Amino acid sequence: MQNIKELAEKLYDAKKTEKAAKETRIECEEAIAALVETGDNGSKTVSAGEDLKVTVKRALGYKADVDAIRALNIAEEVMPLKLTDPVPAMYVFDEKAYEALKDDHPDVFAIVATTVDVVPRKVSVTIKLA
Repeated sequence: MQNIKELAEKLYDAKKTEKAAKETRIECEEAIAALVETGDNGSKTVSAGEDLKVTVKRALGYKADVDAIRALNIAEEVMPLKLTDPVPAMYVFDEKAYEALKDDHPDVFAIVATTVDVVPRKVSVTIKLA
C-alpha cells in the first residue's frame, strides 16, 4: 500500500503532465484553426491523413438588448425576437432571424444592429477517425 507522500508526489507529477498536455492541445487546435478557413458562422471538415478527419467550427455569440429591440418602431414580422412558451412567456433574441435581416431587410438590420453586440465564440476543433 502506498503512503500519502508517494500518492501526493504521483498526483503532482500527473497534474504537471496534464497541464503540459493541455497546453500542447491548445497550441495544436489554434494552429489547425489558422490553417482551415471557414465563415464566421460555419464549419469545415478536412482530411488530416489516411484515417483522420479534422473539423473546425466557428460561431458568433450575440448579446441583444431585447427591450430596446421591442421599443424600435419596426414591423412585428421582421423583428428578430420570438416569444417563448408560457411560464413565464417572454421575448428572446432569435439569432437566425437577426442574421436573415442582413439580406432580406438591410434597412431594419441597420437599426436593430445598434442594440446587438456580436462577438466571435471560441473556435472548436475536433478530430475523428474515419
